Amino acid sequence: MKPYKITLLALIVFFHLGCEKRLDEEVFSELSPSTLFTTETGLSTLLKASYTNAHRSGAVETWGPLHIESMTSGETWGAGGSIENLWIALMDFTWDSNHSQLFSIWQTHFSSIRDANIVLDNLDNENLSDGFRQVTEAEARFLRGWNYAALYNWFGRLPLYTSSTDDPLQPRATDEETRAFIEQELEAAAANLPDQATEFGRASRGTALAVLTKYYLNTRQWQKAANAAQDVIELGQYALLTNYSDVFAFDNEGNQELIWAHPKDGATIAAAGNALNALTFPPDFPVPFPSNSVFAARTYLFDDFVNSFEASDTRTSQIITEWTSTNTGELVQGLGNDQSFPNKFPFEPTSVGPWAGNDVPVIRYADILLSRAEALNELNGPSQEAIDLINQVRNRAGATPLVLADYNQTTLREAILQERGWEFYFEQKAREDQIRHGVFIERAQARGKNAQEFRRLFPIPQVELDANSLLEQNPGY
Repeated sequence: MKPYKITLLALIVFFHLGCEKRLDEEVFSELSPSTLFTTETGLSTLLKASYTNAHRSGAVETWGPLHIESMTSGETWGAGGSIENLWIALMDFTWDSNHSQLFSIWQTHFSSIRDANIVLDNLDNENLSDGFRQVTEAEARFLRGWNYAALYNWFGRLPLYTSSTDDPLQPRATDEETRAFIEQELEAAAANLPDQATEFGRASRGTALAVLTKYYLNTRQWQKAANAAQDVIELGQYALLTNYSDVFAFDNEGNQELIWAHPKDGATIAAAGNALNALTFPPDFPVPFPSNSVFAARTYLFDDFVNSFEASDTRTSQIITEWTSTNTGELVQGLGNDQSFPNKFPFEPTSVGPWAGNDVPVIRYADILLSRAEALNELNGPSQEAIDLINQVRNRAGATPLVLADYNQTTLREAILQERGWEFYFEQKAREDQIRHGVFIERAQARGKNAQEFRRLFPIPQVELDANSLLEQNPGY
């Protein structure tokens, strides 16, 4: 069982038992109520609980962000099962403040912020070593920065909670205040985190710099994005794997290309698993292992996208264009019917039904290379450095290298957006990329959707508005 899941269970059990009456019970555990916030063991447990929420642990929390990014952008479409109505709202631009996936991501990220704040509020304690305080503070501040950056990407300006003692009824901060806080937390974390994470799924200096790179990129702070990406590159901790498929291989988790990934553990704790394959393939798909199973829902790629790759591009190895039905024994053609399957997550041999332990990549080294190339192009137009950065990614994929003389700033911008689509399909990036490039609404309208400008942001969940009268809804909702 992965360590974060063990910790989560321990914390749940601890708080549950804390609600039961005990007569004259002598508590020997280091996680007793009197020591939870005063010992390194107790605070480490709480920090890992914050990580668990930051990793979007849980079924909806895992697949919700992916669907929100891919289906609103037209990268994928879906049908079938009880989830179909949620998908239709995303695909048709009819989502509202009661969309359950929006609520789940709001709740899980703010839960992580809450736990990080409790940790930070209890670090001024003589029982804690200086080294523990420094690294734990850096990790907690990274978690606040990551969570707020993710929420800002979806909802815009946010209520800023900086202490566990803050009044829960907070208004939304200004856009400037929200952005300043995200930058402040990630910069502080990067300055004090170790070069190598102490455990897979925890933050390192490179993790903080990578999240900062993407935050700067998505807020169009080009020079800062270019600098932060270069800082990641110069760490020398990360590299492109030789084979694209190896990045996602089940037996290659924690590889050198993954800078920030969310650990999953479905084989041990179903609710903490990755069920993305179960929401991708149909019930009569020939799953490779007896323990695998899928839901009724299916997730598809469009033919135009599948056909856009060069014939030599190895990134198509993660796309299934035809398959044999276990019901009829007949070959089913996905390509030609807008029904090819994204296959980024291999089936796990030891999954428990639909629940698998495939970790979810969030920021890969390829993303840092393309982010710096994009920022450099926005600053000064095409350069050999930008072309070389892109070609590192293309060369790994077996695609034809770009040539500097073929591009101006506009055409290279378009090429970078296309390259990101090929490299990161089904990895929760398409919507934010299209918004940054100013084509999100335009492309949705071209698909025949009634997409209006206000839908660049999602609505604040209605349950949060009902609970906090100081919150105001995003315009248009």
